[in-house]
Amino acid sequence: MSTNLHLATAVILLLLTASQSGVAMAQRVMGGGRDPCSVSDFKVLCRSVVKGQKNVNAATEVSIRELMKRTIKAKEAAKISRKSGGGLKTCYSNYDSALENLQMALKNIKQNDGFSLNINLSASLTDFDTCNDAMGGGTASNVFAKSTSTLHEMADNCLALSTLVKQ
Repeated sequence: MSTNLHLATAVILLLLTASQSGVAMAQRVMGGGRDPCSVSDFKVLCRSVVKGQKNVNAATEVSIRELMKRTIKAKEAAKISRKSGGGLKTCYSNYDSALENLQMALKNIKQNDGFSLNINLSASLTDFDTCNDAMGGGTASNVFAKSTSTLHEMADNCLALSTLVKQ
């Protein structure tokens, strides 16, 4: 009987330890202290936008809002120069689509709709990717091409952060 009691106690302790580790892991993954930017490909850029925010929903929202702000500025710049060609016309039209998708993504966060959030952020990433390609993939030396590349990287970060958003 004593051996069974020790065995049962050991099993209970093992289960408690495992469940506590699981809870701690879930808390880290879902924003309970983990750096949300650790999942992004462009960590330095992500951290410069998120500014220490640990809550993944808030970090994702801040990133989307900053991307929208920069997209609006890029669209204004593209409007001025779009007749010169070189991909600016493509970017100008894609920025409208990207902004619509980002606006929907903000609503998706509020509605805790992670599935739609990922769809809308993927769509905006495609918009930025198309613009980036039209501008030479960020390899061009002009300022607008580099800005386009940064927008693409920011959209990629938003999508990465969205994978952590609680549903």
